[in-house]
Amino acid sequence: MTATEIKKKLIGRINKTDDKDLLEGIYSMIKDESKKETLILSEPQLTAIRRAEKQISSGNFLTDAEVRKRTAQWLGK
Repeated sequence: MTATEIKKKLIGRINKTDDKDLLEGIYSMIKDESKKETLILSEPQLTAIRRAEKQISSGNFLTDAEVRKRTAQWLGK
């Protein structure tokens, strides 16, 4: 999907919704787009990220669909 197509889809979705939480979430993500922050991570955080990257590289992860399916099963839905 091109950037233009994504913009059109976003604009369409935004125009159709009255969900204030959704709109605030979108706004908070894009309002400070020009203010890029540099995050300073602790060593335990970096270690956790590296471990997660290794798990992903080795295929040890769940897709969104798998997580949703398992969650539905746990909730008895």
